[in-house]
Amino acid sequence: MLQGRRFVITGVNHLVVRVARALDAQRAQVTVLRRAGEDAGPLRLLPDSCRVLDSSEQEDIPALLAADLASAACLLPLAEDDLDNLRIAVAASQAAPDVPVVLRAFDPALADELEQGLNIRRAYSVSALAAPAFLAAACGDTVVETLRLGDGEVPLCRLVVDPGSPLIGRTTAAMKQRFGCAVIARSVNADDWQPVRGDGADAEIALGDHLLIGGPLLLLLRAIFLNAGHIREGRRQPRVARRARRGPSRRGVRHATLVPYIAAPLGVVLLLAVWVFGRALHLRLVDAIYFVVTTATTTGYGDISLKDSPDWIKLFGCLVMVSGGALAAILFSYFAAVATAERLDILMGRRASRLSGHVIVVGLGNLGYRVTRLLTDSGIGVAVLEIDPDARYGEALRPAVPVLTGDARLPENLDRASVGQASAFIACTNDDLANIQSCLHARRLNPIIKTVARVFDEALSEKLTAAFTIDTALSASQCAVSAFVGAASDERALRPLTVGGLRLIACRRVVGPAVTAETLAEWRAAGIRVLAFAGTDDILRPARDIGPAAFADGDEVILCGPADAVQAVMEDT
Repeated sequence: MLQGRRFVITGVNHLVVRVARALDAQRAQVTVLRRAGEDAGPLRLLPDSCRVLDSSEQEDIPALLAADLASAACLLPLAEDDLDNLRIAVAASQAAPDVPVVLRAFDPALADELEQGLNIRRAYSVSALAAPAFLAAACGDTVVETLRLGDGEVPLCRLVVDPGSPLIGRTTAAMKQRFGCAVIARSVNADDWQPVRGDGADAEIALGDHLLIGGPLLLLLRAIFLNAGHIREGRRQPRVARRARRGPSRRGVRHATLVPYIAAPLGVVLLLAVWVFGRALHLRLVDAIYFVVTTATTTGYGDISLKDSPDWIKLFGCLVMVSGGALAAILFSYFAAVATAERLDILMGRRASRLSGHVIVVGLGNLGYRVTRLLTDSGIGVAVLEIDPDARYGEALRPAVPVLTGDARLPENLDRASVGQASAFIACTNDDLANIQSCLHARRLNPIIKTVARVFDEALSEKLTAAFTIDTALSASQCAVSAFVGAASDERALRPLTVGGLRLIACRRVVGPAVTAETLAEWRAAGIRVLAFAGTDDILRPARDIGPAAFADGDEVILCGPADAVQAVMEDT
């Protein structure tokens, strides 16, 4: 319990609400700082005991002082704007330099660079913490926790050994050596969970076993995908259909543009010029049009000179030349862009039509980008559907995966992404209803596809799988909340978790003094598994790379095991 301890949170979003509710459930006192102008809607979901204060960008330090930050146990800048969170951390270093900060940042490595000066205890990315959970759900498995070490994530996943899985018949020790993932606990009936003790050389994995495994992110995802049959051992490339289907029909792609609003006044100038020159120079209509076109497009006066014309005619002629040149440039560039976009979109559609057994990702925000990158890094075929043609991450991903422009709620767009041949469908836009609708359409077009929907509404997510044919509904902020609460409430950032009736703790530990091979053997005998470690070079390594000398002073390790055993190790530091 955290009774009597105070926490200050900045920002207004779903993560703020969930973290505040989690802290309040442990009887902590929570103060939320809201910037003027921020939508206060989510704050209605805060517990009544939470205190809400308004602040402005120019009053960060006075606002933190008003929230009595100096007496707080931790500050949590959790706004969706990384720069805003860093600004709050800087202000906190002046208002209360001794108060630790748990920071939200899309790039946690950037925040780590500032750790010394800003007293940052931990920095987490919500999308990085949540992405493994969405990918595991696409395989029918569950990520129960994600820790971070160096610049990498170390998830813990609960999976069921599927028919044909390469895990069958291997010992837990052999699995660690082959796949780089440690087996922490196992069960034969999903209820009676037991920690894996010793070196695991005698515990063979059988069909239907329930396993809790952990390890570096890409290695763990590869084990999950191998178990689910999405990839085969020794093969990293995505599967491609032997016969390409005929390319999808095109109905035209409409892009939001300012071209009409810019071209219209320029066109009006040219039409006015036809009338002006026709009257002033006594030209027939056809001659006036010819004169204006040649003047506007060749920066000249065609067959007629304005040398002896009044000054206002000359000035107007200059305006016509500038307007005509600008209009020509705008129109040519627009048509070239449309042609290029049409060709690019058709090319993306052709690439997607050749995929089979792939994963369709809907939405290319922070979460969609993370999910797509992890899939491509794991050798899984991906097709992306994004409604915004100028999505932030579109250009970065197009060389690796087909990125299609379109609304995933339209079956025609799902067909362009080869939904009939896909193995999984992950809808992770910021619109709950769009995610639900697209999953329902995907299931209608492919009855055996695995569907995962991102849903912010916690109550709705619990009912979706029962009410609709959606396999899993997840909230990104819910996947990340335990990381922020654990780091804020405990200096050691212990992550308690329960699997069945087995109470476990996962944590990151800085080695000191050095850990010998004998001590490591004692940890294993107590059921404590090393999931990953990093030396002074900050390179994340799997447990199978542990050398004979175990760990040196200053190394960092990720541990998981029975709660009492891990508590004893952490206290003996």
